[in-house]
Amino acid sequence: MRCLAVFPVSLLALSCQVAFAETSTSAIEVIQVRGDFYRSNVQKLPGSIAVMSAEEQNRQAAQHLDDLLNSIPNLNFTAGASRGRFLQMRGIGERSEFVDSINPSVGVLVDGIDYSGLGLISLADNQQLEVFRGPEATRFGSNALAGMVNLTTNDAAMATEGSLQLTKANYDSYQATAVANTALTDTWALRVSAELQKSDGFIYNKFLRRDDTNNIDEQNLHLKSRVEVNSDLTVDFIANHHDVNNGYDAFSLDRNRTTLSDQPGRDAQDVWTGAVKANYRGLQQADSVTQFSFVDANTAYGYDEDWAYQGMHPDEYSSVDLYLRDRQLWSVDQRFVSKANSASPWAAGVYVSDLSIDLTRKYTYLDSDFQSEFSRRNVAVYAEKQQSVASDVTLTYGARAERYNASYQSGVFSKDTDYWMWGGKLSLAYQVSTNTQLYGLLSRGYKVGGVNGEAVAEQGNTQLSAGTRAFLAEKGEFAPEYLINAEFGVKGVSQDQKLISRVALFSMWRDQMQLKAWINEDTKFVGYIDNASSGKNYGVETENSYQVTDAVRVLWNAAWLESEMSGFVTKDGVDKSGREQAQAPQWQYGVGSDVQLMDPLTLSIQFNRKAGYYYSDSEDIRAAGVSLLSMTARYQLENLSVSLWSRNMLDSEYGVQGFYFGNDPRDGYTAHVYEQLGEPRRFGVTLNVQF
Repeated sequence: MRCLAVFPVSLLALSCQVAFAETSTSAIEVIQVRGDFYRSNVQKLPGSIAVMSAEEQNRQAAQHLDDLLNSIPNLNFTAGASRGRFLQMRGIGERSEFVDSINPSVGVLVDGIDYSGLGLISLADNQQLEVFRGPEATRFGSNALAGMVNLTTNDAAMATEGSLQLTKANYDSYQATAVANTALTDTWALRVSAELQKSDGFIYNKFLRRDDTNNIDEQNLHLKSRVEVNSDLTVDFIANHHDVNNGYDAFSLDRNRTTLSDQPGRDAQDVWTGAVKANYRGLQQADSVTQFSFVDANTAYGYDEDWAYQGMHPDEYSSVDLYLRDRQLWSVDQRFVSKANSASPWAAGVYVSDLSIDLTRKYTYLDSDFQSEFSRRNVAVYAEKQQSVASDVTLTYGARAERYNASYQSGVFSKDTDYWMWGGKLSLAYQVSTNTQLYGLLSRGYKVGGVNGEAVAEQGNTQLSAGTRAFLAEKGEFAPEYLINAEFGVKGVSQDQKLISRVALFSMWRDQMQLKAWINEDTKFVGYIDNASSGKNYGVETENSYQVTDAVRVLWNAAWLESEMSGFVTKDGVDKSGREQAQAPQWQYGVGSDVQLMDPLTLSIQFNRKAGYYYSDSEDIRAAGVSLLSMTARYQLENLSVSLWSRNMLDSEYGVQGFYFGNDPRDGYTAHVYEQLGEPRRFGVTLNVQF
């Protein structure tokens, strides 16, 4: 609760803004949110939104999305893979993916392309990161029950420019990124970026005598092209390829960074994505925006289940679990948006998407491979409108209705589901002064139900007890979840334009709350999604920056979160009502500073601290709190910069995924909390050249 001391400071500062912040904002850098229907100043857009520019990402020496997640209030993550893959917003989100493909509560878009559930997002040539907290059904649909992460890369421009970035770091890590942009004609621009990341990782495999069984090996290629067809029509083409061949050897029987596995796992992806976006401005009342997107992803995720080698102990077992997924997604979003000078901005559109996922599970103890086929069709209509109800009061209202058809098949079992769902928002913004806004917001989000394929498949497993099989027979399906969010916020800039602050208070009610539960029997575990009757999540989040002098800037952010679930009973009959939800740390805060020591030299420091939290809804196991300190010293010449950086300078040991069961034959398979440990102390040097 120590972070709560930050909130009164922000509120006091904002009260001063309300009183006399009437000056011009011309000296303030206007941060535009790009992920909404229309670009808006983040200080004047109702809702809790965090925005990180490329410069902010560089000050934290971030190369990947999971390098930033600990510094964003009320955004948490789980690994269980080679990197942090699963996101939670305000305590809501998924934590793993095994047999059953997940429906994310927190979606991820990159240039409007749906990367939700894939993870492994590189920051190469990224322009801006936006985090929308709270349900965003009107804009993003069912993937934004808890929020949305939106990344935008640099567009192709009518200019000739480029850059080269090289990084060398400990654990035999290196990165190279090259970017080239050119104007092929007066109306056609092309931008290409290529990135290579490699690292041995932070694990030593004692049995194999290797330090690269949890390695990083990633290649990313991005292409963007813009064609100005005429004065009314602009067409953007996007193509991406991600070739990921990471190792996965993260869990240790000795509960440290030394493993004993004889068959280390892998976390591989071969992903092609693309989009065509047409912006037509020739209509009188509105602009037409059409985007067609596709994702073709083949993934391989597997691990040594026993975390040991054959011959280690007389009571040992040995097994490997591998999940092969073929994921194909296409979508079309056609919307009409009012002209930029409209007094009452509005947007309306139609969205259609089609998803198919084919799974093959290769598991040692299966008589034959487990296979399943899942397909889904979404059709949605949406609309939003802003309306001035007074000279300084703006009303925004919007809604989305979505039809969801899905089909699941595995062996002789098949199940079709069909849902109509709706969500929306209503906000009232009061512009107290030129630089200060108060807003109230009410929004409703939704998330689809589905089939527990693993629970269905394991009903006939004779290795499980009769009671467990009977219990799983009752968990074949789970219902949709709905979330209602009430929010009050203050956004403002001080009279001298040095302080920028945003504060949001929220209260969320979850109906038919979906949660992941586990059944453990000996060394075997079965996962399923269940519905608790309800859940509550409420708290505060704030983000602030203060320009102390021309050479010194201070930043601070904080979050406080209370959560509770009701009506969830485990297989063993334990009622979890009243307990905190998983992945919902009660508080977190961050403090940072940028100091220009001399004209070309800048020092950036960032300290983040987060409280402990539960790993699971069904088990009372907790991750410990963590403190992370990072620092970057950058020497900037005209077109050349050199940065010395370090992340987790304190070498804090912290978990990013945890399970509770017995897996060690040396102690008779006594149950323990086994954790995947996060990134240890990192340090390196980065050279960046602009052409």
